[in-house]
Order: sequence, then structure tokens, then C-alpha cells
Amino acid sequence: MIKCLIVDDEALAREAIKVYIEKIPELEVADECENALQAMASLRQNPVDLIFLDIEMPEIDGISFLQMLKNIPGVIFTTAYRNYAVEAFDLDVIDYLLKPISFDRFVAAVNKYYERSNKTMAIKTEPTKDATNYLNVKADRKTYKIDISDIKYIESLKDYVKIVSSKETIVTHDSISNLETTLQLHGFIRTHRSFLVAIDKIKSFDAETVFLGKDELPISRTYKKSVLAVLEK
Repeated sequence: MIKCLIVDDEALAREAIKVYIEKIPELEVADECENALQAMASLRQNPVDLIFLDIEMPEIDGISFLQMLKNIPGVIFTTAYRNYAVEAFDLDVIDYLLKPISFDRFVAAVNKYYERSNKTMAIKTEPTKDATNYLNVKADRKTYKIDISDIKYIESLKDYVKIVSSKETIVTHDSISNLETTLQLHGFIRTHRSFLVAIDKIKSFDAETVFLGKDELPISRTYKKSVLAVLEK
């Protein structure tokens, strides 16, 4: 079993990596930390085999943190920024993943870890099943099969959510947090506590708003840093 440490100051980013790790039987989450100081303390108590490490974090960034370690395990950088790639690979990291990270790309990085560690087991991705490309949504006593690639955004309406696609709008009894875990894997980003948006549907943006054609959705202060990091890269 490969013990993994997730280090990222953004809770949503940590959760996305955790979801991926849980899909691979050979990996397990040993701990997750929101900054480098927590990670150092964790590693003193529980050494790991593989670290999924963000770069831009408060106080101590991921590269500085890595340079402080004496016994360095396998490291895969997970970041929204391209400009650290050369410096990262100079540190002999296994891979450099740009957010939002697809599962196929994640698996490829883990396989590089196996190759470098002389592990005999490699992970293979199965062809994407139909069910993973669709949301089954109950509304009006029916079950609607919505193609995820058609969805533009999802809006929270207290105990309900409004799913807006290029073909239809459906209101169903669900929470935006529940849908977020699934849709993060398909290139969606939370811009506001009430909005989950498909990145590829965003036509333009400024510091406070994303524009999806005629639809204008807010970017809240809570999510501004992570949203702009993804959109500006």
C-alpha cells in the first residue's frame, strides 16, 4: 500500500485529490495538511511514500518546503500555475500536474511513481463508462439523464439546485456540495457558495464575474483566489 500525504491550502483541492486516491486500491491517504508547517509535523510522526504538493501556499511555498526536507519521498506537484515547472523538475519531482487535474492525468503521474520506485504494479484506466459522463437527476416524477458536457452551471436554491445546460434547465432536490465532488472531475469550479461552473463554458471573466454568453455569475471573495488561479493560467 502506498501511503500518500496531500498538502494544499485549499480544501476543495485536497478533496479532489482524495477522491482520486480513493479510486486507486493501491493508494491510501495517510494525512492531509493545509500548509507546509502542518506537513512537516505530519511527516515527523508518519513518514509517507508519496506527497501530492501544492506550490503557492501561505508562509512557506511548496518548493521551499520540499527543499527543507532531508528524506524526500516521491513528490507530485499539483498547482494552478505553469511557471514553476522548470524549478520543480530541477528538484527531481515525479510529475507536475496543472489544476484542474483529470483522472487520466493523475493516473499517469502515479504510474511514473511506480516506474521510478521499481514497483511492478501499474494502474490502467478503464474506458470511460457511460454513467460517468451523465448525471441522473430526478425531477417532475421522472429521471433525467443529463450529459455533463452540456451543463453550463449549477445554482444552489436552498434545498434544491438548478442545473442549467445548453439544452434545458432542471430543478432537483440536491445540494451543490454533493454535485461538486462529482463534477470537479469533469472540469467544474466553484465560483461562489451558490454557483458551480463549467470552466470550458466561461467565455470571459473579470475579478468579480464570469461570463457564459448571456449568463453572468459572481465570483465571491472566498473563491476568488482559486478561481482566478485556474482561469488566468
